[in-house]
Amino acid sequence: MSTTSAQSNSAVLEAKARAARLRRRLIGYGQWEPHIPAEPVRTHMRALAALGMSRAGVERALGLRHDRLRHLMSGAHGYPPAAKIEKDVGQAVLGFWPKLENFPDTATIEPTGTRRRVEALAVVGWSRGNLARRAGRPEVSFRNSLNAERVTVALAKVVARLYDELWKLRPEDHGVPPHLADRVRRQAEVQGFYGPLAWDDETIDNPSTLPMTDAHVSLLGQGENLATRFLLGESVILDAASRREVLAYLMEWTDLTVEQVAERLETTPAAVSRMWERIKEKARKDGRAAPWRRVYVPQRELLQEEAADAA
Repeated sequence: MSTTSAQSNSAVLEAKARAARLRRRLIGYGQWEPHIPAEPVRTHMRALAALGMSRAGVERALGLRHDRLRHLMSGAHGYPPAAKIEKDVGQAVLGFWPKLENFPDTATIEPTGTRRRVEALAVVGWSRGNLARRAGRPEVSFRNSLNAERVTVALAKVVARLYDELWKLRPEDHGVPPHLADRVRRQAEVQGFYGPLAWDDETIDNPSTLPMTDAHVSLLGQGENLATRFLLGESVILDAASRREVLAYLMEWTDLTVEQVAERLETTPAAVSRMWERIKEKARKDGRAAPWRRVYVPQRELLQEEAADAA
């Protein structure tokens, strides 16, 4: 078995174990509700299908057996589509929004996330022509692809890579004439584009997500105090607001590195950095002191202190 397959199987087993622990806990509290209405889950599945995600693709991504969601979507064995669905399966579907790695490069997907990344980089000052050159593509072809009804996953991955590389870099510091970068920024402002701090990496590809809001697909039955329960070790699915609350706590009050925070939240270090910057920016706009890393000391500083003590 390959390393990738082993890691995937391990993740599936871990997710199932977390779900089993939560189920046992809720049964013990007398709060176990085994089923939820199926229609919200079906609606979410249709949104995934519009993006380009097949039912089989959702089943694979969630570690469900083949055809597990068939009865939900189209009925089976002469029965109509289900009116209810098992709670753990339904919540897993509602909490799932595919990432680019869930698609093969040859697939085509809905272009919202790709366009948002290009527009966010325009706010920073990166033009489409500059992005096309960095992507190794003709500018006309690049522009036409972004205006199409669907984009290839290969292009979406290239744009996502550029977004991760450039979102915090000033074009002027990397060979772009200042007057050209300023012009791109002015045009982005006129067109109403949103910058990188307006988007969460987890939801930037979701067309229903709004910039700089807590809008998120609801997760039935998760209850209240999600951030606190998550930090105490409970197996809950975080919504967008709770996710930011957890990240803010981990970044401000623990000695975890950005990479470790990303691992705990099952995201990327770049996403953690962007969300942390966004949290600080919002605090400043609200007239509050921006949070800072109160506990974390970079390893290089520890080494420097040890060297000074030894001297």
